[in-house]
Amino acid sequence: MIDVYNVRIGDMVWSERDSKGETSNIVGLVYKLTPRYVYYAVCARVENEPGANHFITKDNKVKKTKLYEAIKKSQIGVSYAGGIKKRRRVAAIQS
Repeated sequence: MIDVYNVRIGDMVWSERDSKGETSNIVGLVYKLTPRYVYYAVCARVENEPGANHFITKDNKVKKTKLYEAIKKSQIGVSYAGGIKKRRRVAAIQS
């Protein structure tokens, strides 16, 4: 079972698999939190071209409940900045 903790500014989320089941190079960095939404900036590039340009976008947002469900189902990965020692677990996630 995957433990899900509250996200904070500076946490990194990434997509481990795309819709075709292949690995992807999409990374999001959390830069703003509201009571219901998580705002993140995305950095991406073409997978098979190491020298390709990176694309950066801002003002992407997702509901916290939807984000926590995706983390719980292992659809996306998360890197908690500063660790999880002083973070609360997300209590009730609808599965």
